[in-house]
Amino acid sequence: MGLIKDIGDIEETYEIHELAGSGGQAELYVGYEKTSGRKSAIKVQNEQGFESTRYFDLLSEELTGEGEYIQKLAGTPGIPRIFAFGRYRHQRCIVMEFMEGTLLTTALESVRPVRDVTTVASIIGQLCEILDHVHDNNLVHRDVKPDNVMVEPDGRIRLFDLGLAVEAGACIEFPCGTMGFAPPEQLNANPNGITGQADIFALGCMLIEMTVMQRPYGGSRAGIIGKCHPVQPVLPPERLVALLPELAPLALRMVDRDLERRPATVREVFAALRPHLPVPGSRRPRKPLRPDPTEYYRTHAPTL
Repeated sequence: MGLIKDIGDIEETYEIHELAGSGGQAELYVGYEKTSGRKSAIKVQNEQGFESTRYFDLLSEELTGEGEYIQKLAGTPGIPRIFAFGRYRHQRCIVMEFMEGTLLTTALESVRPVRDVTTVASIIGQLCEILDHVHDNNLVHRDVKPDNVMVEPDGRIRLFDLGLAVEAGACIEFPCGTMGFAPPEQLNANPNGITGQADIFALGCMLIEMTVMQRPYGGSRAGIIGKCHPVQPVLPPERLVALLPELAPLALRMVDRDLERRPATVREVFAALRPHLPVPGSRRPRKPLRPDPTEYYRTHAPTL
């Protein structure tokens, strides 16, 4: 895939429609390419407010950097494609593939806690397959969470929002990420550099929250980094015993504050999940998510 060009004023090429979502630094619009009618997602830097011009320009560079990381991951199953860079009403923007599906957060609402092992394994397993490509490209996502995961109608998992992604080994000066999913090495200055194990911690938090409806260490910064409560357990006793026994040992290793005890790679996590994945031709769970993530493995062989 060639380099993505900056097409300048985005409105010359795309029709901008409704707002699809917003965050602290950008808004997401639905757009259509005028020549082809292709539906796209257009991520636009928020309008400049009271921040300095220098800081506003820095945020613009970060959005461009996100687009470059997405381009670096071109062809990675589960990562949206990028089509163009540009500007929308003087704000920086990137044009990406529009993903049709349901946010994992929404899909989980009707069935939480998730007690079906194959469903949990299918969600985390698919994310391992995606993150294996991300990590092989020397990147760390740093914001893996249900709000950044889409389940397509056929059960395929997609991972988006690389706004916090960095190159593996990058030194971290300031805390970042989402509380309750970010590991301790991401919540402190980290001169030793961040690795893919940060994403493994986030996956473990997702696994635990799905099954017992509570995030590890109380979901607090103090609990995770262990400063105020150095002996705070991963979960209270009544929630700890509620973990799915088939996945509990793995889950607890994934959210270990000590990097030496945490799985080293997502391939290691996937290997532990493999015995619990549905096999092609097997039946769907009695109480499936909608869309159903197990459908992917009931119709496809794993890639790891």
